[in-house]
Amino acid sequence: MSPSRTARSTARVALKPADPFDLLRLIARSQSDPRKAVAELVQNSLDAGATHVALTRLNAKGKRALSILDDGRGVFPDLSREDALRRIATTIGRSYKARLSPAERHRQMTLGKYGIGLLGFWSIGRFMEIRSRVGGSQAWLLRMEEDHGDAELAPLSGRLSLPETFTEVVIHEVHAAADPQLLPRRLAVYLAGELRGQLLARDVELLIHDRIGRGLAQKRIRVQPQRFQGLPVEIPTELPIAGFAPARVELYLVPADEVRPARVALACGGATVLDDMAAVDGTDAPREPWSLGRFEGVIDVPDLQVAPSTRRSFVPNEASRAFLDALPGLEARCRAILAADAEQRAHAQHDDDARDLRRMFRRVRLTLPQYALFSVKRGSDAPADGVDGTTEGLDGATPTVDPLEGSTVADPAVATAAAPSSPDAFLFPVGPLSAVEIRPRRSVLAPGAERALKAVARDADGREIEGDVAFEWALAGAGSIAPEGATVVYTAPADPCEATATVVARQDGRSAEAAALLRVTDAAKGGDEGIPEPKPVAASAEPWRSRIQDGEWQYNTSHPDYRRVQDDARRRLRYLVHLFAKELVVRNFGDPGHAELLERMVEVLTHVGDTTLRRAGAAKAADAEAS
Repeated sequence: MSPSRTARSTARVALKPADPFDLLRLIARSQSDPRKAVAELVQNSLDAGATHVALTRLNAKGKRALSILDDGRGVFPDLSREDALRRIATTIGRSYKARLSPAERHRQMTLGKYGIGLLGFWSIGRFMEIRSRVGGSQAWLLRMEEDHGDAELAPLSGRLSLPETFTEVVIHEVHAAADPQLLPRRLAVYLAGELRGQLLARDVELLIHDRIGRGLAQKRIRVQPQRFQGLPVEIPTELPIAGFAPARVELYLVPADEVRPARVALACGGATVLDDMAAVDGTDAPREPWSLGRFEGVIDVPDLQVAPSTRRSFVPNEASRAFLDALPGLEARCRAILAADAEQRAHAQHDDDARDLRRMFRRVRLTLPQYALFSVKRGSDAPADGVDGTTEGLDGATPTVDPLEGSTVADPAVATAAAPSSPDAFLFPVGPLSAVEIRPRRSVLAPGAERALKAVARDADGREIEGDVAFEWALAGAGSIAPEGATVVYTAPADPCEATATVVARQDGRSAEAAALLRVTDAAKGGDEGIPEPKPVAASAEPWRSRIQDGEWQYNTSHPDYRRVQDDARRRLRYLVHLFAKELVVRNFGDPGHAELLERMVEVLTHVGDTTLRRAGAAKAADAEAS
């Protein structure tokens, strides 16, 4: 066919529906969410300037009904009520709001412009009545029925208590499937999020009344704008969009361990049009950072063309493309915020782990004096072992911090008896001698320093014996002692050494002996022995788990075993304990060849999961209960 012949045979054909009501039916059925349909009706009240909107759940003639009453200026307030309601019925698909410019729509927070929102009542109930009066005029009623192509228009009588100006929408015979979704509490939560921007921007009171609920059911709920979880994100509140009005941005950073995943909604004119920004570009892969569950809030784009009827998603046009083009800049800032938050959480996690490790190893040198810990200099960023704001006294005595090990030990100058209380102490006198102990059992001090020690005699029940007990002190090693009954003062020599103070307690032919370790070291002048500050190192290409290097205890955060436990605080701490125990054993009793064997032990222990331990504990408890 030649081009000229094609041009001569071309004709214009006007598109006309075979059945116009089929189009109405299609539009009405496209709204399947009754909550969104209710939000559309409330939106109409807000667009009419209402300051009070009341939703009432009630029974009418034995069947469920829902009423929405507002004090706005009314529909087409310049027309008579009959003409105004007739126009609503005869101009479906055409709205006066469509004539508003984007700037006017943004300023007035007006969303609707299709004239089809009323048809959403099909998803709520069978009948809808629109009742309207303006300035004390005659009230009229427009009654529409689901799946019917005509409507009833009539004057309203017998309602003398109505305000001079009001609009009321009543939906009768609410569908059984829709009723559970419209329960007052559920509806309040939905409207609080769906119309959040509208409720914040307008001076309006939105109430839900329940005339059906019984007992303790809440009968009156005020819908408050949704409160977002998390902390406000410090970014500009406006996102520039080339050629269009800027978007309003309100974002909150949610903690990483929050149980409820966070979402950022997309809004237009203060009403939600997309529940989750992760799906904003319509691709199969959720869009980051919105899909990470760390941000909550809303991005309001006033120039979007919202999809008709369902009011979910938007029409792809120049405005939406300009918004998507502007979005990467905002997303880059959000990623930077997440990176800073991850770094801050890593520092906090590191501090917690270091503090817990010091607490767990604090008493190692008290119970295992043959182990030498690592050199930790005072004044550095690494706190001494045990010097972390915690105290743990020995045997009930007032605690002090051991200046070398960082361990808390009993101060002999203020030590008191730790004998357990006994209700029959007067019936069974304290004694006879059974044991003796020295407080502190172990001391670390600088050359030339003095340390007071005290001997405490106890009976077989652990009660302290006072009075007729004789004490004989002796010293093995350098230094000197000055005994005075139950106490002795040890004076350290000028050079580092180790000494042992012993005491023998005697009473009525009985005797008991105890010893205390005394360690003199230059480290006590300006440093400590203890646990070095753990330093995380990302060494992805290296197989080591931990090492002592240049006076630091480093652990490899890129090792697969660490990544396996890093998100579980309990398993992560246990992993670090195993690593430090490995370093401690190698330092004191091992050689370089032993380190690899101990690394393998840590590997095995890492893969013994908490689930196995919990199951073993539960089985043991069950056996105990059964026996």
